[in-house]
Amino acid sequence: MNVLANLPAFQAYALSTVVLGFNLVGLANATALTRGQAAEVINPEDKKLNAKAEVVFEGGNDRTARYRRAHRNALENTPWFMITAFVLTLMGTSATVGAALFYPYAILRILHSVCYVKGLQPFRTLFFVLALLIQVAVLVLIAYGALAG
Repeated sequence: MNVLANLPAFQAYALSTVVLGFNLVGLANATALTRGQAAEVINPEDKKLNAKAEVVFEGGNDRTARYRRAHRNALENTPWFMITAFVLTLMGTSATVGAALFYPYAILRILHSVCYVKGLQPFRTLFFVLALLIQVAVLVLIAYGALAG
C-alpha cells in the first residue's frame, strides 16, 4: 500500500474513488428505499417481507425508475473510469494532472446523478458530456504515455 500511496496522483485517485463509490451506494440504496416506500418488490419471494407489495420487475413508480436508471448509468461509467484513472496513476502522472482530472470527474458524475434523479435537462447531458471528455482525456494520456515511453 505504501508504494501506491507514494504515487503522485494516488491521493486524488483514492478520494475520487471514494466519492464515486458513495455515489453508487447512495443510488442503490435510494432505489431500494423508494421501492419500499411504493410497496414494490422485484422478486416474488420478497413478498415474504411485505405481503402488500406488488411485484414489479422493470416497471414500477417513476421515482424508483429514475434512481434505477441513474444507478445503471453510474455503473456503466464509474468502473471504467476507476480502472483507467488507476492505470494513469500507476504510470506516474503528476498530482496536479490527477487532481485536475479525477476530482472534476467525480463531481460531474455526482451532479449527473442528481440531475438524472431530478429530471434536469440540459444539465444532465452537459454533466455527462463533460465527464465523458475527462474520460477521453485519461485514455489519451494513457495512450500517449504508453507510446512515448
